Amino acid sequence: MDALAPETHISGLRISDADRERFVEILGTHVGAGRLTLTEFDERVAQVYRAVTEDQARQVLADLPAPAPPAPPRRPLRDYVHRLPLHQRIEWSAWLAVGVLNLAIWAIVSLAVGALIYPWPVCVIGPWALVLLGRTVLGVEGGCTAARARFRQRPLPKPRTNPTGE
Repeated sequence: MDALAPETHISGLRISDADRERFVEILGTHVGAGRLTLTEFDERVAQVYRAVTEDQARQVLADLPAPAPPAPPRRPLRDYVHRLPLHQRIEWSAWLAVGVLNLAIWAIVSLAVGALIYPWPVCVIGPWALVLLGRTVLGVEGGCTAARARFRQRPLPKPRTNPTGE
């Protein structure tokens, strides 16, 4: 039972330890917001722990605003990745694999030569990443099927009439 829900509140109901803890947590949020001093917080916490009924515990919150609803939990990055369509996940995986392979070849050649050579993998990884990023962010999809669909949507040309009447 929620300690603050007035629709479930029954007058004179004895308070549980869990309800007391919820009241103390709410008082703690008000201290953090600057509505209560530490002295007031200590006094109110003592009143909550001395309270026998919920009505007595609710009196410590009477002059304080109701707590704001909790912020929705942040979604981890993997949830955003799984929202990508399968073909985009495959494209990004291919980009990552080719990029790692190119960087490995570049690093091996640089080590064999004994000096850092021109960072040519950037010419492979960079433009490809920009194209994929643009397609992912903007939701632009292309390919033959999209061109065919646009071609099919064009109106058909009007048939020509023969001016001689034949």
